[in-house]
Amino acid sequence: MDDKFLPSQAAIISDNAEELERLVLADPSLATVRSLSRDHPTLLQCLVLEMPARRTLDHLIRLFARLGAELNGPLVAAASGNNLLGVEVLLDLGASIEGEEKWSPLEEALYWGHASIVGLLLKRGAPVDNLRKFAALGDLQGIRRCFDDDGRLNGQAGEVAWPFGPTIPEEVRHDRLQIMNNALVYAAAWGQLESAGELLSRGGEINSIPAGFDYAGTPLHYAALQNRHEMVEWLLENGADPTIRDTKVHNTPDGWAEYAHHLQLAAYLRSMRERHGK
Repeated sequence: MDDKFLPSQAAIISDNAEELERLVLADPSLATVRSLSRDHPTLLQCLVLEMPARRTLDHLIRLFARLGAELNGPLVAAASGNNLLGVEVLLDLGASIEGEEKWSPLEEALYWGHASIVGLLLKRGAPVDNLRKFAALGDLQGIRRCFDDDGRLNGQAGEVAWPFGPTIPEEVRHDRLQIMNNALVYAAAWGQLESAGELLSRGGEINSIPAGFDYAGTPLHYAALQNRHEMVEWLLENGADPTIRDTKVHNTPDGWAEYAHHLQLAAYLRSMRERHGK
């Protein structure tokens, strides 16, 4: 963050709630001014990501809100960091559960694989309103509503999006196959066999590497990362290629499983890759 925030940020990282409160009360602008940093643009966002002072986190979030801090960005940040208490408090204070523009707290939790946050947001009424959400949550009727009678995607499907800003080209965001394949990755990551089958039957590509992911891999990569044994087997039975490498670290699905310490699944995928001779 910018230099003016460094003492407060140090208090957050060192779990010194009293010092953080002293600094912010002495200069309330610390609660509202945005840093030029893209990673932690506000102190409240930094707070919910670092999750210090767990016994006083509720108090600190409410202090920042009382001083005028923006709440919507921190809510998404809390969802990304699996900060259940942070999400609850920010929602209680009026942060938008619908999110802003093309991304929402629910999508953030789905993206990072945080089931407890997903459950809380759904319980609190988070809207499920595009193809990737329907696919991740196993909502077959929702998936079908995204298609017209002639099989074309309609506006309900939404567009490809991700947590990292509007850097996906417009023609990619609105491309039919990109939207479907993006949703297929979400289905695979969350072990939703019926969702994946529905998308494949409508033209989804099982070995695609769609936009919308920083670590861009196939559905098999994401099923492996999340230890979805049944989904992995189903994908392989339906033509998934275990030799494909992701576009960022150039690893195969068994490497992703090993990275996540799913060693049994990694060994299985490695054997399947070796059968393909690679």
